[in-house]
Formats: sequence, C-alpha cells, structure tokens
Amino acid sequence: MSGLKYRNRHVVQTYECDVQKEMTLPALINAMVETSGLQSHALGNTNEFMNDLGLAWIIIQYDITINRMPTRREEITLETEALSYNRFFTYRAFRAFDEAENLLAEAITTFGVMAVETRKLTTVTQELVAPYQAEEIRTMRRSPKIQPVNPEKATSMPFRVRYLDIDGNMHVNNAKYFDWIINSVDVDILRNYKMKSISIKYEKEVGYGNVIESRVSFEEMEDGALRTAHVIENGGGNACVANIFWEKR
Repeated sequence: MSGLKYRNRHVVQTYECDVQKEMTLPALINAMVETSGLQSHALGNTNEFMNDLGLAWIIIQYDITINRMPTRREEITLETEALSYNRFFTYRAFRAFDEAENLLAEAITTFGVMAVETRKLTTVTQELVAPYQAEEIRTMRRSPKIQPVNPEKATSMPFRVRYLDIDGNMHVNNAKYFDWIINSVDVDILRNYKMKSISIKYEKEVGYGNVIESRVSFEEMEDGALRTAHVIENGGGNACVANIFWEKR
C-alpha cells in the first residue's frame, strides 16, 4: 500500500545544466522537492500551516538511483509519492520520467519534522501525514551503509555559506550540499564518469557565514566503477556524509 501520487511537467532549462548539457543533480533535487511542495499546497498542508504549528519538514537522507540524467530542453515528468511513515520519520519517493515514461531517476527520501524554536526533531503526528494517505509502519527503513572518507587519500575544499545558500528554514538548502560534494570531485572524474547512485545523510544544520570543508576520497571498484566517499565538516563536526557510485561514460 502506498499513498497519494502527484505529478507535474518540467522543461529542463539551460541554467539547470552543466557543461555536458545534462541537468545537474542539485537542479534535479530542487525540482523534485518542489513537486512535493506543490502536492502539499494542493492538499492544504502548506508552509503557513506548518509555520502556525511551529514545525518544518526537513530531509534526513536521500538514496538516489540514476538511469540517465535529463538533458537540456528535455520535457520530463516529475512524480512524488508518499510511501509510509512511523513516529519519527516519513518516507517519500521522487521519480523523473522521460516522454516515453522511461524512469530516468528515483530518490527515496527520509523526512523528519523539526520544531523550529528548538531546532530539534519532534514526533510525526497523524495530523501532519493524513492528507497524503501513506501507510503507517512500525519499523525504520533500511538504507545503504555509507562508507567513510579514507583520511589517507582525502582531499579537501573549503566553502563559505552565503546568503543565497539559505532557505526558508534558515539553514542551508539540502540541494546545496550536492554542489559542495560534486565540486570537490576531480574534474577528470566529472568529465569521464557519470553518477549511478548516491546516498547522502544529513547530520547537522549549516548556517549563514559558516565555513565548511568538503572532503572526498575515491576508490576503484572491481567492475571498473568508482566510489567516492564524502563528508561535509562544519566546526569540527560532520554536517553530512555521502557516497556516490560512478561508471564510465
């Protein structure tokens, strides 16, 4: 049993693409999350409703599979589906399809509810999830284990958090982390490999003016693919960790 689905069309814009004329991962994630925002607005579960409760949805983890990235001027269909929830988290799927309904990418996403005043996670209530008709479960969804950065092989790149990196929840937009992560990867990998799967887990908020370190190490796999391990460090602690699997173009 699954919850409600919601779809909208999207034309990939030039400014959403990289030098290879493919939609960037941050742009795809932003477009996917906007789709869930449109669904919530249509159901009356608006940001204003959440604000009145002193709550905000936050993303805890993405597990993403990519068959093909959309390309410049391609018209795609973005779909979101409420999957399930428990007392602590909700689980939602995001999918992108081409015009022939071939699946381009899928992101299984874990959401939590944050109390805005304390900036801490709080319980997911029936009131919040009822409009989406998702299944209540008693278990936690199992995600792939994220391998840590190898400190002996790691390289690092600093980034300062700017005003335009901050979203309505007053912290760094979750898609911005992909910008920091991908820009820390060697350009030869970016030119010659494509992303096939990504797991990213957010651990602590990053705020305006913070200077983060994006650390990365890579490992060659037996099948010729690469795995990069990532950590975003902020003030001595981990803001997020991630793994990306790449294959030759």
